[in-house]
Amino acid sequence: MMNYKSLNISVKMAIIMGIFLPLAETVRRVNQLLDVTKFFNWFDDYVLGLTLLTAAYLVKKRKTNSISYLIAAWGICVGALFLSFLGQFKYYQTATGDPGIFPTTLVAIVKGIILLYMLIGLHLSIKSNNQTDAP
Repeated sequence: MMNYKSLNISVKMAIIMGIFLPLAETVRRVNQLLDVTKFFNWFDDYVLGLTLLTAAYLVKKRKTNSISYLIAAWGICVGALFLSFLGQFKYYQTATGDPGIFPTTLVAIVKGIILLYMLIGLHLSIKSNNQTDAP
């Protein structure tokens, strides 16, 4: 039997994170937004946000295989955030620190919290899946 509660929570989490990621990265890198050479350093969070929002939309519209898309979206985001979280530690080795406007340690802590949040969203979406369409 499908776990609708887990699915609904995962969808709500995806909507929140889908909006939060691009907004947070825009604020973090406000000093780099007009630098064309730094475009891909911040634009990836827009892609991740869109991925989560699209998957949440598909579930809400009860599209075929929508839970699979939600699981995939969470998986993509977890992978990207895991790499970003690990990459954050390289800034401790440089004299410049984090390229954004916030302290390196704060960014590392926030990325760790976001990664945990995404892992929970992934877990809930997997838990809700039973190879049937969304509710």
